[in-house]
Amino acid sequence: MIELDAYFKRVLQQVSDSYDMLESLSDKSGDLDTIKRELAKTNGLLLALANKLQANKQQANKQDLEGYQYLLKPIRLYLENHEFFREIDTMAPLYSDDPLRLKNLRLSILSSLRENNLLEHVRTILR
Repeated sequence: MIELDAYFKRVLQQVSDSYDMLESLSDKSGDLDTIKRELAKTNGLLLALANKLQANKQQANKQDLEGYQYLLKPIRLYLENHEFFREIDTMAPLYSDDPLRLKNLRLSILSSLRENNLLEHVRTILR
């Protein structure tokens, strides 16, 4: 249980760090690559957590991750409702140096992570 708890906290810390990285960008040329990298990292980490929570939910031994089950719904909603890679691939050739478009994309990603209190839940666990 302690190892699994530590694993979840490390993964959630990485999600929080990626959010902070996106929040601190200054929307300059070259930031699109950073946005894409941090978004891919966040999506992968959240997908891994969701799969782990779903597998644990279906097992008879549910108590291991009982304290994290409330994260499953906001994670699933985020993963199902937000797909930014197509937008990034579309805008990259034309607008990768446009600070306003970068800012709008970045703010949309940050807003989507705050939806359904996902980021708030993550930060509550990390306290």
